Amino acid sequence: MVRMSSQEKASRDTASGLIGAAALLLTLGGVLLWLVMLSGPVKLGTGLLDARAHLDKAQKALTAGDFGPALEQTLVARAAAARAEDGLRSQSPLLDLATLSPTVADAVGELDHVVTAAFHAAEAAVGTADIGANALSGPERVIGDDPNGKGSLIRLDRLEEMGAVLQEVQRDLRIAGDEFAAIDLSNLPRRLHRSVREGLAQARDADEVLDDAVAGFELLPAILGAEGPRSYMLGFQNSAELRGSGGAMLQFEFLTIDNGKPRLSSEKTGSVYKLDQERQSLSIPLPEDAWYVRGLEDAQRFGNSNWSPHWPLSAQLSVGYGRASAARCVPSRRKECPVFPEIDGVLALDPLAVRKIMPGLGPFKQGRFFVTRKSVVNLLLNRAYQVFPIPGFRRGFLHNVVDRLFEKMFNPKEPGDLVQGVGRSLAEKNMQFWMADSDEQAFVERMGWDGSISKAARGDYWQVVEQNVGGNKLDFTAHQIVDMNIEIEGRDALHSSEVTVSNDVELPQPRWFLGDSKGVHRSMLNLYVPQEAELTSSNAGDLCPPVGGQTCNGRIDAPPTLATWINGVPPEHFERGKKVWTGTLQIPPRETGSFEIDHRSPDAVFRREGRNVYRLVVQRQPRINPQRLLIQLNLPPDASDIKARGFKKDGRTLTLDRQLRSDTVLEVSWRG
Repeated sequence: MVRMSSQEKASRDTASGLIGAAALLLTLGGVLLWLVMLSGPVKLGTGLLDARAHLDKAQKALTAGDFGPALEQTLVARAAAARAEDGLRSQSPLLDLATLSPTVADAVGELDHVVTAAFHAAEAAVGTADIGANALSGPERVIGDDPNGKGSLIRLDRLEEMGAVLQEVQRDLRIAGDEFAAIDLSNLPRRLHRSVREGLAQARDADEVLDDAVAGFELLPAILGAEGPRSYMLGFQNSAELRGSGGAMLQFEFLTIDNGKPRLSSEKTGSVYKLDQERQSLSIPLPEDAWYVRGLEDAQRFGNSNWSPHWPLSAQLSVGYGRASAARCVPSRRKECPVFPEIDGVLALDPLAVRKIMPGLGPFKQGRFFVTRKSVVNLLLNRAYQVFPIPGFRRGFLHNVVDRLFEKMFNPKEPGDLVQGVGRSLAEKNMQFWMADSDEQAFVERMGWDGSISKAARGDYWQVVEQNVGGNKLDFTAHQIVDMNIEIEGRDALHSSEVTVSNDVELPQPRWFLGDSKGVHRSMLNLYVPQEAELTSSNAGDLCPPVGGQTCNGRIDAPPTLATWINGVPPEHFERGKKVWTGTLQIPPRETGSFEIDHRSPDAVFRREGRNVYRLVVQRQPRINPQRLLIQLNLPPDASDIKARGFKKDGRTLTLDRQLRSDTVLEVSWRG
């Protein structure tokens, strides 16, 4: 046996210690414990871990709308990141020891990028949470009391400050992203590469979001009247009587904002019939896509022109007919003519939007009614009609409810809940914007708040737009199911689709609810597909007789200019680069009707990074009862390595069953 000298023994012990330390550093598990593995010093490791843990908590708090706790967590995270940065600069002996191992030394060489990225990410989080915590409540809130009178005032100076903070947030996030991008992954264990790539992707995604936010804050002052008074029309859509953009627009108001001071018009506008006198049709220039309005005389007026699901078109038609209506009015001793101002934008909202924002507004009493989140939809769409059968009284009541709602919107009880409700309303099209200024409209489109028909340049497209042509409120109880069977054949998608509508009304009901059709639901269905799509077959039931066919369940050619079939083939229309097939169903109470369409979508499959991709954009119409979407997608026999997020897989057959509450993009890819 060879005896070692004491020096050799010490060297062996030191080497063993280094190997043990390196092994420990390289084997610690967990999603982000790799930060400890890279460092060694307790201050550095715990600082980074604490920063991540508190940022996770802050993110959860922000998601829940708890802005105060979110700000507290980001401040702690920033302190932890600073502690980590201090630890990295401390020249710790343990860190020096770790770098004696070449593998660990290479990894530690990347640590400066990690710590710098963590510090700037924490700085960005503090700025974001500070805006959330102070923008809508406290002494620094954006909406404050008007010092020159009653009511509220939007503080434009605070908006400018917040815009500056957002620019700093974006700067910090870009630095963090640059630091992640600078990491040499070859110096890190392979199992850590995904974490670094995800950090870089998240920084880039956040940068895109902040691009939107910064652009919005640049436009906001002008939108809020910093450069002169702005006038906006607020259109209230009745979802119980469906129109393309959501519902019949039966109420409207004008909102003026001057240097941040909002004010509803002193003109008691309210009912659209103050402009739509005697429902008289008018003639205004119509764009090419306005096929609904062009073909239906009763749609050629202010309160009934929103048939298109493309809100920018419906909004502009409403403004055009509103101006024409006001211009033709002749005043008399008994009648004053309504004033229709120059309009800078139109906001459409429906009772579901009101329900979504009610937690932020808080309940209130109007007359003998308590307006709450649970009661507001039924009150606006049903109860008010029962209690106030005389139209003038009902319109006055609804006008007063609207006034109270807007009064509370500018002085909300729970600002965080209000913001979340508005966000959900915009995502689900219960609120839709159109702006007259081209730059402002471009921003609205960029944010997806414009309620537009998607351009959907690649892949496939589908949308069902339902119009109530029975003059009733039966959409309050009706339901719709879309059942699609899609077969991929080469580059084409073969569709076999059925849209089913149920008339779920319970009789008896008052006349105002059942309408002229006496409870028979007359549902005009319009199926939007790619313009190149080819119809292969169609069916909407037998044609009901024009006389004595009130109980018939089948198809009717109404309105005749838009929905008349020829030789069993539905009419074709075109809008916004889409082809539209139309059929109107007549459905007696407690029965269902269906519209079946088979078609081919050419070139619906494309190649990307060596894979076949089928992408289907499904847009939805805002309605009280959401559509149910059923899809069965059959891939080619040679399909392999299938990726189909959101679908259930059974071999090459994919299925999906969901309520369609917002526009959806479905994407499936495979090899073969």
